[in-house]
Amino acid sequence: MEDKMSNSFLITMVGKGVRAYKSGPEAWRGLLLAVNSDYIVLYNDKDGYIYLRTGHIKSVVADNKANIPRENELTPHGTNDGDFDDVLGDIIGEEVKINLGGPESRKGRLLGVKEDYLAIFAGKEGVIYYNLEHVKSVSVKVKEEAKDDDKENNENKEKDKGKMEANQIVSFIDVNSLNRLFKHLKYSYVMINRGPEAVEGILVDVRDNLITLVFHDQVLRVNRNHVKSIREKMNQENNNDNSNQTNNSSIVSAKKQQQDRKRKQQ
Repeated sequence: MEDKMSNSFLITMVGKGVRAYKSGPEAWRGLLLAVNSDYIVLYNDKDGYIYLRTGHIKSVVADNKANIPRENELTPHGTNDGDFDDVLGDIIGEEVKINLGGPESRKGRLLGVKEDYLAIFAGKEGVIYYNLEHVKSVSVKVKEEAKDDDKENNENKEKDKGKMEANQIVSFIDVNSLNRLFKHLKYSYVMINRGPEAVEGILVDVRDNLITLVFHDQVLRVNRNHVKSIREKMNQENNNDNSNQTNNSSIVSAKKQQQDRKRKQQ
């Protein structure tokens, strides 16, 4: 098991600018605001408040360039007594960014947090479900107040925007665990993970810690523990499934293959 960064070491750097990694999609820098039981809180002008799980931190160095002077007091979500899950509960309904970079990084509205996964609404991609074990960080931008000169012009726009967001109801699969989520998605066309680890197809079975997908004449199996994210793909996203009729026939074919495998096992 990978050792996490020592909290006692991190506490000595509170109030200072810090940086992890020199480059790459997972590099970050910011003002270290707090060190809690299983996460730290950073701030930078680009990402806002960053809640980063200490179990995913490999190295931290002081960085004077990350010192950010601000007139207003920085007040992140959560308390010193809470853990990472408590913070996630506090920011449900907020626009967030999951992970700071890499293929699994996405922006969207946080819809819910369950036992071992969270759900965000990411616009055209719909609802994305993230395995909490693989969520390295969540960031929330600071809501800046409008300047006095622009306040009068922006008030009505903000009100209209707020009404639209309040009236927009996005449903998601609200179950207790990832296993139940996978079972609920059975016979749906899904995408698991992104980038070089991405696979997609019709989810036909969940058993013995393995998820089975069918993509045309291919049978794909994914270890449940390696699932970082999963989402149901819409028909219009699939170049090979241009109509409901095509998609329905694929589902029928997948069900038939699953039934044939069960007969052989009997």
